[in-house]
Amino acid sequence: MSIRDNALRIASGYVGVRETGRNTGPEVDVFLRSVGLGPGYAWCAAFVHHCFDRGSAAEGLDNPCPHTAGALRLWDLSPANWQITPENYASVQPGDVFVVDHLHGLGHVGFVESVRDDGTLVTIEGNTSGNGSREGDGVYRRTRRRDEVNRGYLRIGG
Repeated sequence: MSIRDNALRIASGYVGVRETGRNTGPEVDVFLRSVGLGPGYAWCAAFVHHCFDRGSAAEGLDNPCPHTAGALRLWDLSPANWQITPENYASVQPGDVFVVDHLHGLGHVGFVESVRDDGTLVTIEGNTSGNGSREGDGVYRRTRRRDEVNRGYLRIGG
């Protein structure tokens, strides 16, 4: 199993986790600690990092995911050969990470779980809500239109 497959499997196991306060909770605090932060920070990218951390450890490998809690910073720290632009959507695979730029330095990331025949994405996202907020209350499985992903996708680990 690849690190991306492991990370996606681990992310799936967290669906249903909820905050117990604003950007805090037993599991949320673990996600944030994986990138060196305490409670209270936006945590979508920390969730991705934590899942890759656990996924790579299961294979006895180093975590390839950039060490950051910043959604847009995750994109910036990733090598160009990991980046898939929105125009190249057809190459997106389960385990890739989508990156949305909300402007003014704000972004959101999550895992692509599957791509449906109609082009929509089934995702697993931390720090979101049922309606897709970038600052939500838990880990959700969602459906996104591909045109919502305006920055692109990362194939972390290449």
